[in-house]
Amino acid sequence: MPAAAPHATTADRVRFTSFQARLLTWFLGLFVVVQAAGLYLVGAAQERNALNQIGAALEVGAGVFHRLIDARAERLVEAARLQSADFAFKQACAIGDRATILSVLQNQQSRIGADLMLLADLDYTVVADTLDSLAPGSPLPFSAAIEDALERGEEWTTTIVFLAGRPYQIVVVPLLAPLPTAWIAVGFRLGDPLAAEIRRLTLTHVSLLRRGDAGAWEPFATTLPAVRRAALAPALAGAAWAPDRSVTLPLAGEGFVTLVTSLETGAIPVVAVLQRSLPEALAPYRRLRAVLLGLFAGGVVLSAIAGHRIARLVTRPVLQIAARARRVEAGEYGEPLQIRQQDELGRLATSFNRMVQGLAERDKVRGLLGKVVSPAIAHELLTGEIALGGEEREVTVLFADIRDFTTLSERRSPQEILVLLNSYLTCVTAVVETNGGVVDKYIGDGMMALFGAPLSHPDDASRAVRTAVQMIAAVRAWNRERDPLHPEAIRIGIGIHTGRAVAGNMGSATRLNYTVIGDAVNLASRLEGLSKTYGAAIVVSMATRERAPEFGYREIDRVRVRGREAEVTIFEVLGEPGPASPAE
Repeated sequence: MPAAAPHATTADRVRFTSFQARLLTWFLGLFVVVQAAGLYLVGAAQERNALNQIGAALEVGAGVFHRLIDARAERLVEAARLQSADFAFKQACAIGDRATILSVLQNQQSRIGADLMLLADLDYTVVADTLDSLAPGSPLPFSAAIEDALERGEEWTTTIVFLAGRPYQIVVVPLLAPLPTAWIAVGFRLGDPLAAEIRRLTLTHVSLLRRGDAGAWEPFATTLPAVRRAALAPALAGAAWAPDRSVTLPLAGEGFVTLVTSLETGAIPVVAVLQRSLPEALAPYRRLRAVLLGLFAGGVVLSAIAGHRIARLVTRPVLQIAARARRVEAGEYGEPLQIRQQDELGRLATSFNRMVQGLAERDKVRGLLGKVVSPAIAHELLTGEIALGGEEREVTVLFADIRDFTTLSERRSPQEILVLLNSYLTCVTAVVETNGGVVDKYIGDGMMALFGAPLSHPDDASRAVRTAVQMIAAVRAWNRERDPLHPEAIRIGIGIHTGRAVAGNMGSATRLNYTVIGDAVNLASRLEGLSKTYGAAIVVSMATRERAPEFGYREIDRVRVRGREAEVTIFEVLGEPGPASPAE
């Protein structure tokens, strides 16, 4: 029985483990790539959606801001018109008493909750000012806005002015008696309370900025904290923005989605900046992203576990098949693989078992055939195309036979003769195979050996002669080692001839025998018979002597053998190449 197959080597285990690791890596890598791409796309979509929603909210906030400003302007118009229609106020203005006019203006301001009331004549000269920010007789600072309204045919106008460094939204209407006799201005201050009110309504930070004398934006009202209030003007100056378009501005390390909208003002440009914190707006999305990341991490863990199990399910049968293949390679066929999977691996295991069964049967046939014929002939029969016929080739044929075998057999039982023959044939067969020859057949106590078929060598004739010399020596040594109860020495005679013969499969379509036939075979057999007649141990033909000239020869005779007309010169082999002995 062949030796058991070795266990899987460390290199084999590393290779299969590496395959399992690669399978798991590809599995997890694909999962991670798909999930990461999904997370990235979802995150990008969420951020775009958040920016779009913030932009829409800022646009709504800007609309609310403008509607609030317009609503305050309408309130101011109504208040100014009521003041203009007041008879007592008209009388006071007609008298021209500044103290009376100022008292009436202050009462009306208190009644309507305004922050400013002012009276100017038709020449845009200040008559009275409740803030006392403009001296009587000084020019009206917003006269240009009144002129623009008159050109447009409007009965009133609204504008933003800075008085004593403070911004006011004012409305100007004419004082009719019944024709215009003066201008009445009513205003509210624009400051942090207004910004806070708009933030309460829109949940948006609101800042009001004016263009300063140096061209820089200066905030005068905002709901931003002090740190970000200081950063607002530089951020606006360094960013590319357009009115009523959303942009993202960094303020003190935090991003704000910003929308800038202009106000109807006089000579000084004023803008309202509406902002929402991007991190605050993205907080719900980031919480969702955290949940998705948690699910992603859990999915990676579960996928790793599932991938590991799948990889093991795939590689375990492969490991079993590989280990089984190593045992088969070592000649151990054993039991078939037991893989019950009903898939490609299961079908592979079934095919592998069938292949192993076929190899076992082939080796069994080879083993049996190798005991019947020579291993070289067995290989020729197993690997070649088995068919009747053969090919002509030059061969050297050796026949060996035991002298006086009939007399030897008379004194022994058939069982003893069989044991003796088997021992003898084992001895001489080993010599033939050692020299590259092939035992063609055993013929009773005789043997036929071939040199040159089925395998040929350049020195086949020399191999045959050397085999004959070594066979004589081997039989002598075998005689000395035999059982002392049977002291008779067995002598053999050998005949060798080299010539053309047909080598191949002979017989019938159902039973074949690989052998050689032809005149060369017959002549070799006749030479073996002549060895007894001439008392020579080894007799060879001239053809063999010419192809093996390195040995020592003695010419015996020229004979005409039975079945041949031409005479044959025969020689006795004296021994291996080297100096001749005195006896020779």
